[in-house]
Amino acid sequence: MNISTHRSQSHRTAVPAGKFDWPLVLFFAIAYAIAWGVFGIISLIARQSGVESAQTLMALGDSFQLEGVPLSVPGWLVYLLTRLADFAFSIAGLVMIAVTAGRAGLGELWQRLTRWRIPWIWYGAGLLPILLYGVATAVAIPVAGAGGTVDLSGKAIYTILFSAQAGLFVSLFLRGAMGEELGLRGFALPRLQARMSSFRASLLIGILWAAWHLPVLLGRDVISILLFLLLAVVISFIFTWLFNGSGGSLWPVLIFHATQNAEEVFETIFPSLLGTDWELISSLGLLVIGIVVGMLLWRGHRDCINDDSAD
Repeated sequence: MNISTHRSQSHRTAVPAGKFDWPLVLFFAIAYAIAWGVFGIISLIARQSGVESAQTLMALGDSFQLEGVPLSVPGWLVYLLTRLADFAFSIAGLVMIAVTAGRAGLGELWQRLTRWRIPWIWYGAGLLPILLYGVATAVAIPVAGAGGTVDLSGKAIYTILFSAQAGLFVSLFLRGAMGEELGLRGFALPRLQARMSSFRASLLIGILWAAWHLPVLLGRDVISILLFLLLAVVISFIFTWLFNGSGGSLWPVLIFHATQNAEEVFETIFPSLLGTDWELISSLGLLVIGIVVGMLLWRGHRDCINDDSAD
């Protein structure tokens, strides 16, 4: 993809640059209200149920491992609340698309979601986290000193594909991928790119997306929180690159998001990885790639400004 070419086609603003974009503000406000509100409710349930923290209860609810937990509410309610939090951005996106563009806007979103006939290179790019996790595994297993035992039993394969805890299909359709990208890249990114550069749009989304995660990061050490937030901002550039390069298809974005959350898949196949910091290598790789893509987006933005000045 030629980033500067894409930018030259989309830099004219649909929303006047000097005016406040209230639909976009409301989009993020709704997403924050849903997710942070759910976190507050789960915090209350955790206290009433004697669970260590809201984060612990959310993790148990995510994987539906609530058996034996003395909950003050039904287990299915905790699970539905975790789904509601995960789908906050997509719910906000659908609401704002319906309000601002009606059926035509929803139809355009559907087209992005069903635009699967794209060059295969973009599907491959969406699988980039899998490649990086593979490299990290190859490096970490000798260090772990466990002989690199591989588990490809039927139970392991089921876990990899379908389990609530680590299943790729669950990660794609019931967690952050489908739960966030219909809003972030289906609504916010096209709207922002209609009035500003791809670099600035990515940076803004990255910052607000990173901050959205803050409640679930409480209790971690400061360094790990800062690294998480930095990585979230940087990979926002990769999401934009995938979205623009595929012609606005959501599938590379969805695949990237789902596979980025696939650490437990590798830990299921390679049990010796459990209890180690093996994924640090893949995180550093994503950080470097995201910075490079961000620089390319910035360069495309600068080239576009120079082209306009020449005109």
